[in-house]
This record gives sequence, C-alpha cells and structure tokens, in this order.
Amino acid sequence: MSALTLNLAKPGDAKPKLSLNLSKDEIFVIKLKWDGDADLDLHALACIGQGGEAPTITSLEQILSPYNVIRRVGGQQQGSIPKAADGSFSILGGAMTHSPDATDGALTDVDEWIRVAPGKLPKAPGQVVEIPIIAMIHPQKTGVSFAHVQNPEVVIENAEGVVLMHAHLSQQFGAFIGVQMGSIMIDEHGRAEFVQTAAGFSGDFNTVIENFS
Repeated sequence: MSALTLNLAKPGDAKPKLSLNLSKDEIFVIKLKWDGDADLDLHALACIGQGGEAPTITSLEQILSPYNVIRRVGGQQQGSIPKAADGSFSILGGAMTHSPDATDGALTDVDEWIRVAPGKLPKAPGQVVEIPIIAMIHPQKTGVSFAHVQNPEVVIENAEGVVLMHAHLSQQFGAFIGVQMGSIMIDEHGRAEFVQTAAGFSGDFNTVIENFS
C-alpha cells in the first residue's frame, strides 16, 4: 500500500517560484511514423564545439544515419556504423541509438525512432554539443515531397513522455523533402534541452552534412 499524502497548500499561500529540473540524465526520443510505400528516414548529427566555436561534425562517427550503416553498395563497403543483431545501430558509446531502418510505413505505430541520452556523450571539459534532428525522404532526387507521403508525423518526447514537438510533415512542410525539427543542445555543464527549429529544405542529406561541418 502506498503512503498517504496530502496537499499542504492553503488559499492565500505564496505562489511557488518557477524552477527547472537540473537533472543531467535527460533522455530524448524522436519518433517518426507514416503510411504507405514511401521511404522516410531519421538522422541526427553530434556536432561538437569548444572555446566559443560553433559546434561541427569532423568525422563519420558523429553521424547517426541509415546512410552511415556498414553495407555494400556496388561491391564497395560503405558506412562506418555496425548494426546490432536487432538491426538497430548506435554511435558514441550508445549515447545516440537509431531503430532498425524502415523502408516503408508498414509498422502499426512508430516506424523509426532515435533515442538520445546526453549523459552518455563522451564530452571533454568545456565542450558544448548540438544534435540536429532531421527527417528526410529517400531517395531525394525523385521529385517526391512530404506532400506526397501519407500521414508523416514526427513526435519528440523527453524522459517523462512530455511532448516537446509534434509536426505533421505533409501539412507543415509539404513542399520539402527534408526538415530539421530542431536541435538537442548540451551546454558545457552537461545540461540538455530541445530547441525547436522546424526548417524545411530541398537538398540531399550530403548538403545537410556540409552545413554542419
């Protein structure tokens, strides 16, 4: 039996001051779902900055993307991230994990997800990290935009299940093939927050990488 508790406030009590949860163990989950035969992907970049410099990516190991999974294309090995037995893949010691790549929207609920645990990031003293969250159509040069995809949605939640962002891509970004939903920002003290951006774009994923490198 749980302990009995009472609300100890009375009418006229001073309004409590605003406060923030200062826990460094925040978790963020990005969920992508859609219907039909289209192939959508989630991507995330671990951009690192120090000494006032803008956070950037400098190696493939900072790119969490289905395009960076080890695979063979045209007889050549591509990518740098090994798959786990269940098809998921991670970077930076499991700080950022991607679900198995879904090539259509056949799953019942969430088709792809990314889980970010900022507290697990291998970060040197004084470093700041920006993790842009991107949803894109694959392939990107067919003329298909989010307006042609059935019911594409992205939901971003924190560890408590609080929805930080919910976007209907066909309605809000119908003319685009990609969108940066926002970024998870981690300061030099390890505190993390999600900052909404919601910017659509029409270039391929390599143009996204160029913008952050």
